[in-house]
Amino acid sequence: MTEAKKRTFYISCTDQEWEDAKRRAAEAGMKTSPWLVERALTADLSIFGNRPQPLVLGADDQKRMNDQIGFLMDLLKPSSDWMEKLGNQIAFLRDAKVTDLIAEDRLDELLLAFEKLFGPDKAEALLAKAVKEWHGAKSVEVKVHDPKQRM
Repeated sequence: MTEAKKRTFYISCTDQEWEDAKRRAAEAGMKTSPWLVERALTADLSIFGNRPQPLVLGADDQKRMNDQIGFLMDLLKPSSDWMEKLGNQIAFLRDAKVTDLIAEDRLDELLLAFEKLFGPDKAEALLAKAVKEWHGAKSVEVKVHDPKQRM
């Protein structure tokens, strides 16, 4: 039986993470690369739980949809009034979805969507604002049930 051809891949980590990996590999009596591969292949990922389905499209899907919409817009040549109505309808649907998620106490999913759309720095503030507006309160405390599920 012939041995599988080995290839070189690269990982990104901090200097401290690399030193820790080298130390742990040495403690296990292994070279760093095989130790990392073994750890990656045998890692118990169940600690992350079941991640909810993302509420937003990935970059490829967004580009594909944008291209298709552009094509349709070129065919339709819509008026500015028509475009305004369409924008209002999309905003209505967005607000309805956000409202449903808040009403169903699915704040984790809403936070994940906001993180993906606007980044983690803005997500919590946007979630708090949406919940505050939904409750009609001057201030609210928002607790996310399972922050380890963040992407």
